[in-house]
Amino acid sequence: MLNIKLFEILRKLSPSEMKEFSDYLNSPLFNKRKILFDLFNVYKKFHPSFDDKNNTKEKSFSKIFPKRKYNDTVFRNLNSLLLTHAEDYLSFKNYSSDKFRVKDHLLSELNSKNIFSLFEKNFKEGVKILDETEERDTGFFIKEYILFMQKDLYNSFMNKFSKKDITIASENFMKFYIMKLMEIQNYILYECRILDIDNKLFINPDFIDNTLKLMPAGIRNMPQVRIYYNALMLERKQSKKYYEELKSLLFKHGELLEKEKLYNKYIDLIDFIKRSRKANDLGSLKEIFQLRKRIIEKGLMPENFITNMFFLNLVTSALRLKEFKWVFSFIENYNKFLLPEHRNSIRDISYALYYFEEKEFGKALSYSAKVRYEENYFNLLIKNLTARIYFELNETDLLISHIASYRMYLSKNRTLSKKEISAHSAFINTLDKLLKIKEKKKFYKLDDIFSKSKNSDFISKNWIDEKVRELEE
Repeated sequence: MLNIKLFEILRKLSPSEMKEFSDYLNSPLFNKRKILFDLFNVYKKFHPSFDDKNNTKEKSFSKIFPKRKYNDTVFRNLNSLLLTHAEDYLSFKNYSSDKFRVKDHLLSELNSKNIFSLFEKNFKEGVKILDETEERDTGFFIKEYILFMQKDLYNSFMNKFSKKDITIASENFMKFYIMKLMEIQNYILYECRILDIDNKLFINPDFIDNTLKLMPAGIRNMPQVRIYYNALMLERKQSKKYYEELKSLLFKHGELLEKEKLYNKYIDLIDFIKRSRKANDLGSLKEIFQLRKRIIEKGLMPENFITNMFFLNLVTSALRLKEFKWVFSFIENYNKFLLPEHRNSIRDISYALYYFEEKEFGKALSYSAKVRYEENYFNLLIKNLTARIYFELNETDLLISHIASYRMYLSKNRTLSKKEISAHSAFINTLDKLLKIKEKKKFYKLDDIFSKSKNSDFISKNWIDEKVRELEE
């Protein structure tokens, strides 16, 4: 079976992109060697996996050279050329997808070839392209700077000077510069904190404050500039003051930022809450839920999909806040944004958690039994939920058997972290005691169990506390 670098690109192309690449290769503007087009046509029959047993060097060579003996050097050279074309196609596709970039290159060519009669028309079209974008972020300002620098070049060819045009260019460059500088510094500080490495910046921390003071008030007070500034200061100072200011600015002016950057700013807010407040604080949980909910409702998900953990975190926090109607609607309407390979399992886990909180334990058990997911986190989640379901259903024999299986999983799985083993072992031990009290087979002081649950770090702590209180009644 043939395995070449070219297939790494072709595997990622959709059927429509394969057709487009075929047209690309068939165009004499891009490709003048028909043999490459023929070789592609041999390969495309094996798209998208390319793992067919008939996909071999010798068979592919014989398809394009039926009367020639296989020559490895020739075949390698052809594949190398076809790979170059595939890379060029990706570059072309990326280039042509940005209407402004196409217009900028056209303006540059019009200037270089002195085709001034078409410049003004295309310049106005470039302005219109930018005006039609909703975001006013770094990408917008650098593009407007480039556009008006093209206009300034045109003006010089026409032997005139426009103070307005060059001022617009310089203002846009200043906006881009200060925002991008703060974005990069924030990124460096964040990564250094996550990786626990030296976070000393290559510029003086006061440089940005001093630079902002020297900039025109109209730039300094722009909502976007203030967003980037407060995000940077939040990462640098870890202060509630900057958290509140950033949150207020995002709620009022967030639509000015590019989608991915706006998402990251919301994640910064969530990250600050997690690091600065107690894990079990209901007020913090509600605040995080509202921020995550806002991300979803504004469609800020990166690449237009929701990660498994983000989906489940939103479900579990909403259930804790008793937002049952919202949770059900969320699972129904947003599971389509999960990655296809895990979609059904994450959806079924979510329904199982939902029905458990609604005390429909039979449905919860039914959904949990459907889950097929091999990662430790999800396996442990289902084992934990199943144990709680059996306890609620008074299925003592099933629960005893399940606890034994649960313990075995913890002891035999060498890929679990110490924290995971500790948290789930503590839960099992506490549940075992509660079961024995419930069955009146052994006496334990409920106050001791309640106290230990408060002071220990283990999973499903709130549910354990609830069961202890029920047994006290």
